[in-house]
Amino acid sequence: MQLIAEKRTYTKDVASHSHHHAHVIMPLQGELFVIMEENTTSVSAQSLLFVPPNAFHSFYAKTQNEFLVLDIPDILLSSATQTQAISYTFSPQWQALRSLILYELQQGGKTLRALYPYISQCLQREQSPSIRYIHEHYDEPLSIQQLADLEHYSRTYYTEWFIKQTGKTPAHYIRDVRLTRAKELLQYTSFSLLAIAIQVGLSHQSALTRLFQQYEGMTPSEFRKKHTLC
Repeated sequence: MQLIAEKRTYTKDVASHSHHHAHVIMPLQGELFVIMEENTTSVSAQSLLFVPPNAFHSFYAKTQNEFLVLDIPDILLSSATQTQAISYTFSPQWQALRSLILYELQQGGKTLRALYPYISQCLQREQSPSIRYIHEHYDEPLSIQQLADLEHYSRTYYTEWFIKQTGKTPAHYIRDVRLTRAKELLQYTSFSLLAIAIQVGLSHQSALTRLFQQYEGMTPSEFRKKHTLC
């Protein structure tokens, strides 16, 4: 699979989809609104958005617009790369990378994939302390106050800030990180359900079962049987 970069425009009509590749949406002109899990995030001159693989999202624009969109195959994404949607500040590093990508497109885009290591580095470097902490410590008990302290915010402001950054509450974000990791362990290992529950920060196997029944519509065992790669 190839890394694809395209200039795209969006209309006022709301469109929705999900796909196996990730998006990086960079601004060129105007503002784009992206809806995930009932939360709306905008992409404009000062920001860009990473949308992970398999994330159902809707999008629309109100005015004339143009965006540079990268489609990144999930096979290219490392475990350290962001696995949840997040908004990034359009920093000088991202601006320089956008210029390189636009230049590559003018040259035919044949060497575009060579830029991916730089894209990956930007995705990882721009993670906030609390989001990075979640990805490194999802197997431990996590509290909102603990995460807020990492950003030096009050608990209330932190939750508001987090929703603007990711389109999700901290609790929902942690849940999705744990669920994603549990899916990987079910697919790629033969660990027991209790061992998997503990490895993703859940104290009981029953908590893992409830998580899968609520968000996957099946038990962990049923998920493993359907998706196992072992």
